[in-house]
Amino acid sequence: MSVATALPFLSRRAAARRVTLSFALLLALSPLPAAAHPHEFVDARLTLRFDDAGALTAIGVEWRYDALTSMLILADLGLNPAAETLDDDDAATLSGFDTNWVEGYNGDLWPRQAGTEIALGGAEEGRAWLEDGAIVSQHWRRVLQPVDPTAAEPLSIKVYDPEYWIAYTIAAHASFEGRSDCRSRLFGPDLSRAQTELQAALDELLAGGQDIEANFPAMGAEFADELRIECGPAPREAVPPS
Repeated sequence: MSVATALPFLSRRAAARRVTLSFALLLALSPLPAAAHPHEFVDARLTLRFDDAGALTAIGVEWRYDALTSMLILADLGLNPAAETLDDDDAATLSGFDTNWVEGYNGDLWPRQAGTEIALGGAEEGRAWLEDGAIVSQHWRRVLQPVDPTAAEPLSIKVYDPEYWIAYTIAAHASFEGRSDCRSRLFGPDLSRAQTELQAALDELLAGGQDIEANFPAMGAEFADELRIECGPAPREAVPPS
């Protein structure tokens, strides 16, 4: 029985990992209230790779898991949950654990340009390791139709789990490979508005007698950070008249 079958309220992100049922049940049966999303916390870092023509061809993704989630994943994989480092065999067991995705899962990566979603390939070159007891994983996503994020048409990238089982934080500005004229700006969400909208959605579920966990609102986008990327000459700031 798969995690997704046994616990359908798990996000596709959580179910996509090769976790055993014991990990999912430990989270599901915890004493937290049903509305206590999120359950996992991940710092995300992004690297943008450009070809010789200056077009974006791939996005590198790094996920750094919180300490508790790291321990549970290690235990589920039969590894020492208190480990600070891994030997080669254990590192091989860990690498790729979170890139074995179910069909339809987009990797919680949402790039857009001029309002249009940018199509990406699946996870490639997946690897993972431990840093100070926390799991860090990396993989690459190919941009299926390379784009040029100019100042006129900047690129917007968000990292979020729609079901908000996982809370992502974009922990740093983007890194760039292949171009030296790109810039990123990081924007945080309006948390007050997001919390208000989430509470209203939960109140509606309760009023209708629905199971909150099984029908948790798809509010991840409302809590998401946003990176805006543009390349080329930096726009000049307007000089006020003297």
